[in-house]
Amino acid sequence: MTLFRNLIMIPYKFIWKLLSLFNRTSGIDFLCGNIVDYFCFRPVHKLMPKVRIVARNRRVQKDLKSIGIDSVLYPTFPKVIIIARHLTRKFPVKEIVKIGMRHGAYHFKDFVSKDKYNAFDSFFVTSKKEVEIAKTKSITSCKAIGFPKIDPMFNGEIGADLLLKTKKSLNIDDSKPIILFTATWNKSSYSAINRWYDKLDQLTEKYNILVTVHQWTTKEVKDKVIATKGIKYLSDKDILKYLMIADLMVGDTSSIIAEFCSLDKPIITFELPEYKRFTSEIITMLKEISFRVETFDQLLETLPIALKERGKHKKFREKYNKIMFDDLDGRASERARDQILKMMR
Repeated sequence: MTLFRNLIMIPYKFIWKLLSLFNRTSGIDFLCGNIVDYFCFRPVHKLMPKVRIVARNRRVQKDLKSIGIDSVLYPTFPKVIIIARHLTRKFPVKEIVKIGMRHGAYHFKDFVSKDKYNAFDSFFVTSKKEVEIAKTKSITSCKAIGFPKIDPMFNGEIGADLLLKTKKSLNIDDSKPIILFTATWNKSSYSAINRWYDKLDQLTEKYNILVTVHQWTTKEVKDKVIATKGIKYLSDKDILKYLMIADLMVGDTSSIIAEFCSLDKPIITFELPEYKRFTSEIITMLKEISFRVETFDQLLETLPIALKERGKHKKFREKYNKIMFDDLDGRASERARDQILKMMR
């Protein structure tokens, strides 16, 4: 335990206990580490509008305000805290009910330490398979609910009118396929962005190119992408509507691949070396649900093939959708709400 953490923990515990003594602790809070966390929680928030949104810092609060979401700044002193990251240390009182949830579908990187998961009273994962895997790692807090973030793609919330409006806003050429490029953080060992970010101009004649990247992507890489004539850089992190209009995704190891897989559309992924948290399960899955390439030249050759043979990996996409999500019924947020209310009884 660091001295800094102790300096936070001691006054926090004192204030929480004092407020609790006079029944002044708040109800349910959701700690938002960044705007992506909120998009993962939003379908649940619509069902539980009294949940207070807590911004981790002023930058996050500003981002939330930009999408019309009011928030308060941490610290807060709730009875129940919901977090989409491993940040239970910010609420160091055992009486606070702590609920965790994923900010990315499934576990595209291996589980972190069991202690971080078991620090939650309940941690919502996206499938029963994840619960089984967690138990083999002595993680006992996991509860399968699905992935609330993607509910709007399956419950009718995102309709044809919104998709048409999205295409018009991007000036999409309907005579060309829409290719969505995505990548995880370029400074990690799991990213393939360096294989394509400076070559996108070779694709714009034949394809509509959309690009979304990890929020930590370095400015040099991001600026190069944005400066590429003819591509559409998606600064909007409310990504679902873009997944729905895309015909094909090009990715690496980002969990957004799972979200796109749920739509049963073709995927191309770059092969990458194995690293510590890059599990054999995920490597096998990527091999089975997607066309695999190593270089940009191979990507150029594979794009028309993947668009033509859209059903090639269909049975594997169906297999892994069941593994990753259980049921794509648009009701994961309802299951999350029910579990939260159950824990408050």
